[in-house]
Amino acid sequence: MTHSPSPSRTSAEPPVVNPPVADRSPFAGLPVVNLAANSPVLDPGAVGSWSKPAVNEIERGAVCRFADSLGETNPIYFDPDAARSQGYRDVVAPLTFAFTLRSSLELQEAGQPNRTVLTSDQQVESFAPICAGDRISVCSRVAEITQRPGNVGPLEFVVMEDEGRTADDQLVFRTRRTLIIRSGREQPAAGGE
Repeated sequence: MTHSPSPSRTSAEPPVVNPPVADRSPFAGLPVVNLAANSPVLDPGAVGSWSKPAVNEIERGAVCRFADSLGETNPIYFDPDAARSQGYRDVVAPLTFAFTLRSSLELQEAGQPNRTVLTSDQQVESFAPICAGDRISVCSRVAEITQRPGNVGPLEFVVMEDEGRTADDQLVFRTRRTLIIRSGREQPAAGGE
């Protein structure tokens, strides 16, 4: 049985986010555990639960800056007229723009400085283009957490999944990414460089 993370319609409106969100944790809105250096980063009880949605307003400037950062030169990413001539509503976001969108009511500050987060894998399924002016509701979940020993403490492998939907519940994208969290940093040798 497949679980659909469609945002439940309640009287409280979801928060609005203007992506990309650069100074926030990749675990936005998920139950983060910040105890000792060797403790888990995420509460293992968070696995499987979909977060609360947030509405992401897609701004033309953000799309253009993101496309520019990728080295894109196709005018559909920068010029609304060129995008419309190709059948899009406005400038279209590159496929990986979906990874900048966030889900949750509470965007949390980036974690402790002794935690290192690396992305080891990213996958995106696109069902409709993301264009400037769109409002996309995003829900996230932790699909899996595993822990392995590392040379300076345990490494956690966290698989995150996101779904983005339009206001009329049309699926726009699904993403899946694997994050590696290292609990501590290597200490330089005494008298070293």
